[in-house]
Amino acid sequence: MFEHPFSIDFCWQSTDKLDCPSTEIAMLLFDQGSLTSLLKARCKHFRVKLLSERWLAASSGHNKVFDNQNHRVLCREVLLYCDEVATVYAQSWITEAAYRDEVGELGETPLGEVLFSDESWGRSELEVCNFNGQNTPISCFTLENAQASQSFYARRRIFTKGQSQIMVCEVFLFGEKDAIKCT
Repeated sequence: MFEHPFSIDFCWQSTDKLDCPSTEIAMLLFDQGSLTSLLKARCKHFRVKLLSERWLAASSGHNKVFDNQNHRVLCREVLLYCDEVATVYAQSWITEAAYRDEVGELGETPLGEVLFSDESWGRSELEVCNFNGQNTPISCFTLENAQASQSFYARRRIFTKGQSQIMVCEVFLFGEKDAIKCT
């Protein structure tokens, strides 16, 4: 995909602090369950396209999020398609322990299916944000009529099982004006 994954250093906040004017977006953004299951229920054909998987040196930001000292983390980038429309860009950061013990070699299997089918995965509170797509490569994935200055929504959560940790960030590829077309 890209030489490096695009930054997800957004202004993350708790779900009660984000004003989300659209019920269509709010239903997806604030849902506490599996986004994979939710999307599958809303479309006839769901699929995952693996964009890239690569090991990168863990940054201080990763170690802060994961509350431990990781030497490297796997960045997994995928697109989630509903009825052949790219609906979600997901970027997952997977610790070595999680890759080795829990989720190695997923390919195009949805990570959400693995995480939500095993109740022993602890889940942090959802964090959400609204950001302007102008300075991100998000326009590569959006609808043809999307504008570079369009506002997008994202959510993230940390999954923990023993020493295994995974941070999943999901960016909804429709802005406010496109929400009805994608839901």
